[in-house]
Amino acid sequence: VPNAQYTTKEMKMTSSQDSNKTEAARAQRPDMPARRPRASFMTIKNSLHLPGVRELLAPFTAHLSASDYKRMLSAWQTLPQYHVFGFVLSGEVVGLIAIETRDARHGRILSIALAPQQQGRGLGRRLLVESFCSLGLLELSVVANQGAAGFFEQVHFEKGQPTQTATGVHVIPFTLTRDALYRAYAHEFSAGAVLYCDSESGREYVLVTELSGNTGLPKGHVEEGESNQQTALREIYEETGIKAEIREGFGGEIVYPQGQRMLKHFVYFLAVFTPDQEIVSGGDVDAVRLTFDQAMHRLSFSDVRSILRQAELFLNSEKAPRSSASEQQQPG
Repeated sequence: VPNAQYTTKEMKMTSSQDSNKTEAARAQRPDMPARRPRASFMTIKNSLHLPGVRELLAPFTAHLSASDYKRMLSAWQTLPQYHVFGFVLSGEVVGLIAIETRDARHGRILSIALAPQQQGRGLGRRLLVESFCSLGLLELSVVANQGAAGFFEQVHFEKGQPTQTATGVHVIPFTLTRDALYRAYAHEFSAGAVLYCDSESGREYVLVTELSGNTGLPKGHVEEGESNQQTALREIYEETGIKAEIREGFGGEIVYPQGQRMLKHFVYFLAVFTPDQEIVSGGDVDAVRLTFDQAMHRLSFSDVRSILRQAELFLNSEKAPRSSASEQQQPG
């Protein structure tokens, strides 16, 4: 990705799942060739000391003194409007994007760069799209030079009117909207829930560990004719043996790209069950009841931990109305 700006995401599920499946296959076939390491997408806001960061930022920060550079990194790390994501390969950052948000839905790119050996592999597109989805943005803007224009147009940014900076540099404003991004992708939908009960010992949540080794919330694909809530209740029953009901007023969504042309949507509700019900794990998962702290520690992915944290705060607010059980479609 050419340098884009001329003015002053814990690992994703697909990479981890693919790695776990490959390692399991290798254990059964020792002669299987070693798998080439894959770069993993993550938030690096608090990891700007990692190798590769300074080199990636060098084209954007060459004009800064050492003290100014340090202050910039400190602002990125401490101020909530700054978000830094990257691809990390064998402990080194090989791709980086820094975004400043002016509110929860609108942001602008400050810097985006890839290591030379990673260019031409689609990693720039993944970096941008995964960051956009991780932040839940409606709109993302950037000011770029002519050399970067082709990249942003390929990622479905709308090109604005070229302008000239005070220093005589010709630049072009670009804007990416959620509608434009979503139109360019196929979509796959899953639904699930933060599943909990209030027992004598306190509140407990149900997590499921898949064959891949990843631990998350009960969820599954939305089948034809189902609503998201119906899917969540069915998947809860299939994966845990629990009959639950949806609590109204809470919802969360995780979106991330799968391959070149697919966006996967995970819609989460809040579901409650009576503590006398015993867990019966489904055939391809292992379900368990845990306290909030235990569940936060066990969950494999930061975005799912964020959903659980939001649910805990919602329940603690004591403003969560309970749906009538008769209004819920119970599986089984």
